[in-house]
Amino acid sequence: MKSSSARVVGVLAAAAFIGTLAACAPSTPSESDDQPQTGPVTLRFWTNLNVDAQAKVIEAQAEACVEELDDVSIEFEAVPFADMYTKLATAFRSGNGPDIMNTNEGAVSFAQDAGYLVPVDDVIDEHGRDDFLPSYLAAVQKDGESWGVPDWALHQEIWYRTDLFEAAGLEVPTTWDELMAAAEALDEGEGGVRGIAIPMSSAQVAPQTLYQFLYANNVYTFDPETGEYAFDADLDATTEATQFMLDLYRAASPAESRTWAWTDFRNAFVEGKVAMTNDFGAVVGLAAEQNPEMLDKISAFPVPPKTAGDTSGGMLGGGYYYMVGESDDTREAVAKQVVACMMEAESAAERANTRPVFAIPATISAAETGTFTSNPTVQQFADEIALIREQQALRYGMEAGLNPLAGQIEATTFIGDALQAAAIGDITTEEAVDRINTELKRLAGQ
Repeated sequence: MKSSSARVVGVLAAAAFIGTLAACAPSTPSESDDQPQTGPVTLRFWTNLNVDAQAKVIEAQAEACVEELDDVSIEFEAVPFADMYTKLATAFRSGNGPDIMNTNEGAVSFAQDAGYLVPVDDVIDEHGRDDFLPSYLAAVQKDGESWGVPDWALHQEIWYRTDLFEAAGLEVPTTWDELMAAAEALDEGEGGVRGIAIPMSSAQVAPQTLYQFLYANNVYTFDPETGEYAFDADLDATTEATQFMLDLYRAASPAESRTWAWTDFRNAFVEGKVAMTNDFGAVVGLAAEQNPEMLDKISAFPVPPKTAGDTSGGMLGGGYYYMVGESDDTREAVAKQVVACMMEAESAAERANTRPVFAIPATISAAETGTFTSNPTVQQFADEIALIREQQALRYGMEAGLNPLAGQIEATTFIGDALQAAAIGDITTEEAVDRINTELKRLAGQ
């Protein structure tokens, strides 16, 4: 594998032989408009966003970005999330990996750890590093380099029914005690509206739920400052956060929610069966489709800290990034120019608008475009979007930057298995935490 310095030299040299993008892409100091190209280039462009509206916009934008480049074309493919890791590994090992891929930070970490990527700091710096939300950049940094260009992210919060809160005389909770009191006050028991949904199913849902409560109690897999393994640095705090989550489940969550996947708890919320749920802005899109009258009755807040004024539990549920695959200097340089073009503010805003509120732009410039701010859903949930953007966003296993542990967590069910067993009393909370810690340490090589 080439060193980072060698890559930079090679990219700069290759850039002298390729044409510049149209006005949508910033130029680099090494580019020369009058230099000949080395020959036809067909870029393999992948995304794991296979929702039709999203994939079509990305493909159309990518096609537009190569129109002004002589002898450059793309082969576009939407790869289902479930197949992403396997397909990435197979493709790169055979020498046919994507030149550009739009995917989450877990896949970026996987690909970087395997040696499939080149750093993209040159693209970020040319665009303007200060334009990116810092937490999005931090999630894909390792060894002093950036391995993905942030596009947009989804944040997990507690979405709640404002009309039910108002009817019960409740304010947005600012502490654990207040959250428990709200859940119990809104809970009508079996057969009625339940106070909150605490989903614990599958390889992704369970850690996404748990880590909101862990972060709210200053518990991390890795210390964000030192990078040291920290899940067991304060086991009392880890157990306390886990216990509170399980207490919420037992007090006011449907019994069956311990095995709920995304569609289950989202549908329950949109159908009016639960007053609160831990979720992304995906509930907004689902409500618009299935129960539009609810849109005026929902809002969001982060999992509150144990004590008022402490850190809240905002969590990066999955950021989306553009990564550039390692190949030859010319292909890498062309791929970087296309990525730079894709990050033009209006284009980034258009992508976010394919799933507004669910997709929060990673750049200030995209979030401030008329394209984004004029979107009716964005306007309706402007306060919620502002709240989300203000939070420090962390990703389990990657609190200190890129780490393949995030992908390993997503590929296994050990967190959900432990939490579900504790929820029904088969094991204690302490035993659940011990099981999770043991497996995390093993996977992290601790």
